[in-house]
Amino acid sequence: MQVCNKCIIKIRGRKECCPLCQGKLTNTEGIENPAFPVLEKRRVTSITFFKICTFIFISLEIIFGTINIMTGGEYSFIGPIMLGALVAWIDIYATMYLRNNLIKVITFEVLVAIVVDFYIDIKTGFHGWSVNWMIPMTLIGLAIVTIATALILKLRLDEYILYIVFDFIMALLQIITIRNGMNSLPWPAASSIMFYLILIAALVIFRFRDLKNASEKMFNI
Repeated sequence: MQVCNKCIIKIRGRKECCPLCQGKLTNTEGIENPAFPVLEKRRVTSITFFKICTFIFISLEIIFGTINIMTGGEYSFIGPIMLGALVAWIDIYATMYLRNNLIKVITFEVLVAIVVDFYIDIKTGFHGWSVNWMIPMTLIGLAIVTIATALILKLRLDEYILYIVFDFIMALLQIITIRNGMNSLPWPAASSIMFYLILIAALVIFRFRDLKNASEKMFNI
């Protein structure tokens, strides 16, 4: 802040002379207020960022979908690009809205990976590697990671039992691929189902009370 002793006025900012009398100015102590208000820079919120990503994703799907229709599916790379955009959008959603639940994020990402790999297997002539090996081994790994994460984070059974049940249902769905002949090597799938049956049996036998409390809380019994 500067002061003109002749005009007895205070002047904000830095001036060489008084704008009224052109006299000499003296500086005063203290924090100087800016001559003009300083506006805060607008920050992009997480919701705005997600809306932008969603708009970009929908635009890409419309553009490549239109190209695919107009060319009669001539370009085989369009499908993987559209699927990749969908996976990227799902990853952004999971990272932003499920980050407070690590087991939910892991389960969500594994489900996306299973769908993508199955789609790629079909689009490349279906050699069966997805249903023969990838899905069974992924489900077994998912169960191990879920239990390990729950133990490390010291979660209660009611906080992760729902994900174990969901993984078990996904394992049981492999029976469909075995029955319709898509799975030419059923041993890995059968092993994953057996693994989940043993896991469920262990929970029932050794954690029955916790399992009962979790069920009552889940279904409001």
